[in-house]
Amino acid sequence: MTEKKVNQVVSIVATSAVILTVATALVAPNPSRDQWAASVFFTSFGLLASLLGYQTANGTTGTIGFLPFLSVALISPNYAALVLVAISVGTSELIARRRLKKAVFNISQQVSSQGLAVVTYLALDGRSVLVGDPQMKAFIPMVGIFFIANKMAVSAVVSSSNGSSMTEHWKSSMRASVGYDVLAFPLILVFSLAYRQFGPEWSALFALPMLGLRQLYKQNFALQKLTEELLQLMVAAIEARDEYTSGHSQRVSRYARVIARAAGISSKQVERIATAALLHDVGKIHEEFGPILRKAEQLTESEFEIMKTHPQKGASLVRRVTQLSDLVAAIESHHESWDGCGYPNKLSGDEIPIAARIIALADTIDAMGTSRPYRAAIAPSIIRAEIEKYSGRQFDPGICARLLRDETWKELLREIQSAVLEHPEKKIQAKWNSQAAELSLRVTSTIS
Repeated sequence: MTEKKVNQVVSIVATSAVILTVATALVAPNPSRDQWAASVFFTSFGLLASLLGYQTANGTTGTIGFLPFLSVALISPNYAALVLVAISVGTSELIARRRLKKAVFNISQQVSSQGLAVVTYLALDGRSVLVGDPQMKAFIPMVGIFFIANKMAVSAVVSSSNGSSMTEHWKSSMRASVGYDVLAFPLILVFSLAYRQFGPEWSALFALPMLGLRQLYKQNFALQKLTEELLQLMVAAIEARDEYTSGHSQRVSRYARVIARAAGISSKQVERIATAALLHDVGKIHEEFGPILRKAEQLTESEFEIMKTHPQKGASLVRRVTQLSDLVAAIESHHESWDGCGYPNKLSGDEIPIAARIIALADTIDAMGTSRPYRAAIAPSIIRAEIEKYSGRQFDPGICARLLRDETWKELLREIQSAVLEHPEKKIQAKWNSQAAELSLRVTSTIS
């Protein structure tokens, strides 16, 4: 089914590229000799940019090819801008030896984005900068449409391949690069106007700022990726102490993301909550928890009290990282209960940070949705019934009501199925102590 969806997206984007190229050829004046020459010049830089692509934090490949490509659109707003973009990207795909389907998509999404940009520019009475100054009322929408369409196509194919939300991927992509995209606006104008004023030789000097911006993009995404990988590594090191919990924090993070969206949290804050969820058990890295997590027998009262200190210890660790300071309250309070019977501070109701309320619910869902040595994973209908039962007692009733709406609940079930399939059930054979792993989960203790 996933392959079918990906094929559908690729077909739609490829068809759009062909339609937009034909439409541009019909409505725009034919390119002049000078425009063809300029298009060849700029798309050669586009080829260079494609060959210098970099890996982004979400796993896609990023380039700054949009700089020369949009410069082409300013100089030659006609089908030449689309044809040569196709040749440029196609050549880079051939050199990179990418699979046919991926190559077709990459070419098509660049051509279709360029086509929409050119059509927008023409519709707003934009003209070639070879015959006059660029009109900002046409230029700004042209660039905006290009970025939106380009990232939308990528988000569509990524969401089709991994089952994630297309809208959320698009928002995340836009948010990650919008600052750098705004910085690129002047370079597009400078690059094209320099060509008009000084010719190709001097204009080539302006490729240096282009390469500098590429390095800025690359370093930004590399830093994001490194941060995410370090967090994942730290969480994996903690979970390695207890075979049962392997993958637990990653799953809680995924479920928290779904619940946060259902609760109406902003896209940016959703990602922060997901990060807090990933780190919610980081306090267990302290050595004093190791023997308890590995213990097969019943916990003593003193051991139980030690386990209850992990939220505060986790908050203390996270507080040391400046960029994670906004996550401290969520990590410290993820075992608080709506009715005030949780820990460590006996908070209740709205006193509990909303991120902590979301993580608590996601944590419980993972406990019920995964298999135990003494029982199989609990059926979705029972999980739903338990959430309803403890809404207003252990969990925020407003968040529960939003989560249990049909469409949101179906999305969560898809996420659970996907997450569990990614983590083999070797944890079923692991040593298990119900008190240690469920000490915050009054819900699961009633149905174990």
